[in-house]
Amino acid sequence: MEQGQERGVALAIEETPTASPLTSFGHPAFHGTYRLKLDATGRVSLPASFKGAFSATGFIRPNRNSHLMLWTPSGFKAVADAFGGSGSSGVVNPRTRKRLHMSTTEVSVDRQSRFVIPPELRVKVGLGEAIVLAGAIETIEIWSADSFVDEEATFDDADLFFDGFEGL
Repeated sequence: MEQGQERGVALAIEETPTASPLTSFGHPAFHGTYRLKLDATGRVSLPASFKGAFSATGFIRPNRNSHLMLWTPSGFKAVADAFGGSGSSGVVNPRTRKRLHMSTTEVSVDRQSRFVIPPELRVKVGLGEAIVLAGAIETIEIWSADSFVDEEATFDDADLFFDGFEGL
C-alpha cells in the first residue's frame, strides 16, 4: 500500500491485482479477423493469436448455413452447460442440448495448431479455398471469404457506439 498526499489529506492507495486475461470459458477472448486459405484437404492453420487456446482438440459446428463455430474444449463445455447442463437453470429443452451435441464435431488440433474442417461442414456453409477466421469472444467463426463480405457490412452497428463514445 502506498501513501499519497492530496490537499493535506492522507490517501491510502491500494494496489489491486490485474484481472486475469482468461475468461469464464478458459482462454482470453478471441478477437480479430484473418483471411486464410484452406488446403485441398480442408486443413487450416490457426493464426498466432488463437494458437495458445487450443491444445489437442477443438469442437466445430455450423451456425445455420452461414458459418462454422470453433470452440476450445472448455468453451464448448461452457456452452453445453448453458444449454441445460450442470449449473444451468434448466430452461432449455433437453432435446435442444442433445441437438447441440449431435451437430458438433470434435476435431484434432496438431502441434502446429492446424486442424481439418470436415468436408460435410465445408459443404454445409459453402467454404471454398478462401476463408475468414473471425474471433468472436468465446468462439472462432469460420466464414467463406465471399459470405464474410456481407457480415462485414453489419459492423456499422458497432461503429454507432463509438460515434458517441466520450472515452474512459
